[in-house]
Amino acid sequence: MIIEFENGRQSTVDQIRDLAARFGLAIEITSREGVYSTIHVIGDTREFATREGYLRDLPGVRATWRVTSDFKNIARTVRGADGKALRRERRVVEVAGPDGKQRRFGAGHHMFVVGPDSPQTLEQTLAIAHAVREVGERFGILDRMMLRGGAFKPRTRPTDWRGLGMKGIAMLDRAREETGLPYVTEVMDLNLVPEIGEHADMLQIGTRNAQNFDLLEAVGRFGKPVVLKRGFGNEVSEWFHAAEYIANQGDLDIVLCERGVKTLFTKGGYCRNQPDLNALSYARRQTILPIIFDPSHVTGDHRLVPENLLAACAHLADGSITECLHDEGFRREQLCDAGQAILIEHYAVVVEAVLAFEQHVAPRLTALLDTFEQRG
Repeated sequence: MIIEFENGRQSTVDQIRDLAARFGLAIEITSREGVYSTIHVIGDTREFATREGYLRDLPGVRATWRVTSDFKNIARTVRGADGKALRRERRVVEVAGPDGKQRRFGAGHHMFVVGPDSPQTLEQTLAIAHAVREVGERFGILDRMMLRGGAFKPRTRPTDWRGLGMKGIAMLDRAREETGLPYVTEVMDLNLVPEIGEHADMLQIGTRNAQNFDLLEAVGRFGKPVVLKRGFGNEVSEWFHAAEYIANQGDLDIVLCERGVKTLFTKGGYCRNQPDLNALSYARRQTILPIIFDPSHVTGDHRLVPENLLAACAHLADGSITECLHDEGFRREQLCDAGQAILIEHYAVVVEAVLAFEQHVAPRLTALLDTFEQRG
């Protein structure tokens, strides 16, 4: 539920907060210049919404909106009792780094999340981390760079290498300590959420756990920023509902990640998963959440990563999450997904291309899309 209220009405805000707490809900205030601000009540608001009459009568309350969408917390459009629609602002998800910089997903610039498929050795992990930092410094975008790395690996075959677990987390911690870059890592077990969450700056729900609802709720309760990958067999609506499981626990700091789906056409050897680029645009129109793209898992081939990542830019993705190598010789030693990891020196060329797109193409494209949106 969304409540618009007159600025300066602290007693009204306190009453709304107290009522929300009675139903186990949280509130988030979006302050605006001018007369009015809004309160977003986060969680399962069905019972709370029965008090809508009481809320409308509070001093300074201008309007209330119930969300008619099935994914109530993350929906972009809400409607009031009079049927009037409200278009909500897209959310910015912030991840703080030890270097004092905020990484802001959804703030209008492409975020670059990049690193090893998995921390396999300390030397490899640190080499990649320092190389990522160097790319950020070279282009003056250090506040847009983050590390990724899967210490816990869900694998199709139980005999395949499944990561180093907490030893891998320790390597990522060391990389963050040396470079100042925050990192995101996958969590697969709801019982490990607190332990991994105490280390990682951002948690990831992978494609195989995209509908592990107990895990989604556990991550939501923990409250750290989350990357939620789309399940490889999920419709877009199922992806949004998975995000709603997290949001219902009070955590709206969710970044959606499109990583391709399995289709009849992914067995021809030219891609690992079918990229659904239209899902990027659809998610931007239907939800308030930032959305990023995974060019590594849609291709399965490092030679196809650059063009896929740049294709996502044309759909105004808020960022990308990419697997990389520090040295071509390590490809033979990598124990998981070696073929799709791009060399960091090649990745730097892609970063430069993305920045050129932002400067020369994105403004015109954004203006055109805004025209379409205003027209309806």
